[in-house]
Amino acid sequence: MDTAAKSFLQQLLDTPGPSGYEQNVQKLWREYVGAFCQDIRADVHNNVVATLRGVENFSLMLAGHADEIGMVILNVDDNGYLYFNKIGGVDPTILPSQRVRVLTKNGRMRGVIGKKPNHLLDEEDRKLPKIHELWIDIGAKDKADALSKVRIGDPVVFGEDFEEMQNGFAVARDFDNRVGCFVVAETLRALSAQSATKGLKATVFGVSSAQEESGVWGAGPIAYALKPALGIAIDVTHATDYPALSKNRFGNVELGKGPVLTRGVKTSELVYEMLEQTAQQNGIPYQVEVETGRTGTDADVMADRGGGIAVTVVSIPNRYMHTSTEMIHLGDLDNCVKLLVAYIQTLEDKTDLIPR
Repeated sequence: MDTAAKSFLQQLLDTPGPSGYEQNVQKLWREYVGAFCQDIRADVHNNVVATLRGVENFSLMLAGHADEIGMVILNVDDNGYLYFNKIGGVDPTILPSQRVRVLTKNGRMRGVIGKKPNHLLDEEDRKLPKIHELWIDIGAKDKADALSKVRIGDPVVFGEDFEEMQNGFAVARDFDNRVGCFVVAETLRALSAQSATKGLKATVFGVSSAQEESGVWGAGPIAYALKPALGIAIDVTHATDYPALSKNRFGNVELGKGPVLTRGVKTSELVYEMLEQTAQQNGIPYQVEVETGRTGTDADVMADRGGGIAVTVVSIPNRYMHTSTEMIHLGDLDNCVKLLVAYIQTLEDKTDLIPR
């Protein structure tokens, strides 16, 4: 990964953007891809599309969602404590004692999700917490003081920013799914450089989509508008290479072993075979996972747009998904970009995605 790409990745990861509040992430993504894609537009749902025009009549859509899980302020009590609801798949059991950032109109407000000390707990306190039983402490004097700094409806993120570890590993709160946005952008960057010299047959719609974590629907309207022949969702998937996970139950996915190709009911078997062949021909490591009718990604809402779109998912292995500290291997990002670039260069007018 070159310096420019890594800097962009860190900026993406360090910019908060829960579902419905992705504006700053999308602004950053748009500015970055604007250096090599002149055709960029957005829609009312906050999806952003960057287009590389091919010379033949075949188009595909690459989608990585910009949003992350988080919370939203629901109420402020008389003592200035903030109560909240969740945005997306937040696990309340990991929230007590987490440091948070409330995203206010005047900037980021630091806070902590309070918890009784162990010394003061009784048996009733030891049960698993419900979301409405938790609160955020921003150090306010009272309700008026708190409301002078935050508003009802302000979003909240928990967990910390990007940090590299040893051996190519890295941690951040929001690899799900800023890495998808990153891969889409870097694929466009690589294709734009190559198309300047070799030409590009297929038209590529690179999409940084919105509101996936709150219901997997943002990519649907933009797929309907673009009408691509093929939709590829770039997302994360569960790594199973750490203790307490059964590979017999969840499959075998490891960090550092390459991007993950999806096979199953919803996704196109033809596209899977093409991607697998591309990986093998180019010496790109890859892994395989199975879906049984629902991928839980933007591919689901792309598939049934208009008369139907062939879809698949290419994923980055991710440990500890939807916690405050997710972990990936940076090499998987590089290999994912290499695979997509090589595959897209094989697409042309005569590419047939109808099963025979």
